[in-house]
Amino acid sequence: MVLSVAVAVAAPVVPPVALGSILFAFLALAAWWTFVRRPPASAASHQVKELAHELLASRRQYERLFSAVPDFICVLDPQHNIVQANDLYRREFGATERSLCYEVCKQRATKCPDCVVDATFADGLARTQEETLITRNGRRITALVHTQPIFDENLNIEAVMEVFTDVTEISRLQRQLALTGRAVAGTAHRVKNILMGLEGGIFIVNDGLESDNRESITEGWEMVERNVHRVTAIVKDLLFCAKERTPEFETGVRPQDIVTSVHELYADRMADENIEIHADVADDCQPGTFDPEAIDNLLCNLVGNAIDACRFDPSEDKAGHRVDIRCWQNDAGDTIFEVEDNGEGIPEDVTHKVFQEFFSSKGVEGTGIGLLVVQKVAEEHGGTVTFKSKPGEGTVFRVTIPLHRPLPIAQSVVVESGEHAAPADPSPPS
Repeated sequence: MVLSVAVAVAAPVVPPVALGSILFAFLALAAWWTFVRRPPASAASHQVKELAHELLASRRQYERLFSAVPDFICVLDPQHNIVQANDLYRREFGATERSLCYEVCKQRATKCPDCVVDATFADGLARTQEETLITRNGRRITALVHTQPIFDENLNIEAVMEVFTDVTEISRLQRQLALTGRAVAGTAHRVKNILMGLEGGIFIVNDGLESDNRESITEGWEMVERNVHRVTAIVKDLLFCAKERTPEFETGVRPQDIVTSVHELYADRMADENIEIHADVADDCQPGTFDPEAIDNLLCNLVGNAIDACRFDPSEDKAGHRVDIRCWQNDAGDTIFEVEDNGEGIPEDVTHKVFQEFFSSKGVEGTGIGLLVVQKVAEEHGGTVTFKSKPGEGTVFRVTIPLHRPLPIAQSVVVESGEHAAPADPSPPS
């Protein structure tokens, strides 16, 4: 319309040829502006779609990589809410958006003391430390945690990323090596004393042979046998703890037969030491699936420790010492082994150390390996170890082997101090 008005006004004063030229130039300029300088709307729309597609593909690739990382990853806000987490983290800890990190991976109701996330929020520095995580199924994981701050466009910390690397197996191997080293160091003095006893026994035997004195020969040979047995027991326990072994489970094993065998072994030895060994076994114990050699080892260690507790008892007001070995089955079909003594007991301030590394209350006379053997055998059978102790009165250890061994094997250790209470399970045979 504007063009038509302009032509009508200019026609009387502008020659037709000039007017046509001007009109042609104007139309050419309009065409150039429309089709060359400014791309068609369809071309611009196509470019936008391509960019959007590339952006979506990049996002999906990032999400796949984030989910595929074999570590546990979560992003936390300042209140410790989980803003984002990879699939492994969500699956193992049952995390959902806005879950609190310490609730899902630590099973805690409050924040962890000395929290590395808070520290990273405070100063913006990345940190690394070892922590223990608990999965939704109760499995404990030793993890190396790395924190990294995430900044916004104004360089303020808006979130912190936590990356947990599972080092459970590495920690187990390190502990195994440490235990082996400490075992060697801890038994050195004990073995030295045993070797001195062997040398003394050999000397007495040789003296008896030279003088044709049968009593000296017998006395010396008993010393040799006693010390050989002691060093053999130490070496077996050391190997049991220091190396991986596959339990040799057998079906139809009668637990009462194992208890009877251990009782007979120690009853004869303690006859001259004023320590009575008694076995109390229920007649209705049903055969089960056990590693009989390992259970025998477990009971021997508990009885040996009970005997030592009686030997080292400083009390002078006891008429004598007694060790009781019991075996029965509860209503659930679980097999319970108990070893009780009236020896010196375990001081309350060290009860928490009983199942840690090489605990022994006998000083240089003990290696502490025996209780680790007990713990390991119970763990292999999916069982639990509990004990009650009162200083000056004695100690009772109980091992409960479930009828059906759980998989994976779960180990539980319970420590109790105080009076000897009646068992929570049906009373043992009288």
